[in-house]
Amino acid sequence: MCPITWFSGTWHDPDLGRPIAAPLEQCAQLLGVDLVTIQEAATNVEPYIRADGTRVWSLMQLERQLRPEAYRTRRGGYIDRRWTLAGDT
Repeated sequence: MCPITWFSGTWHDPDLGRPIAAPLEQCAQLLGVDLVTIQEAATNVEPYIRADGTRVWSLMQLERQLRPEAYRTRRGGYIDRRWTLAGDT
């Protein structure tokens, strides 16, 4: 059985350490940026609308808006996350 549980109203895999989608204020906290910066990034990201009408944003899509250099495009148009070692900065 898949270890996905319900966390703060969004689907969350405990092994990942953070939810997949969250309200904008929580996204800012999780991504380590201020609310104004995350609001600017959210203008280019379509939020998910829950059944109760609240909006949640994909953390990965927001992160791609904030840090495009961390991602590259693979052949075929797929997005690939660049992993850097701790000493490579």
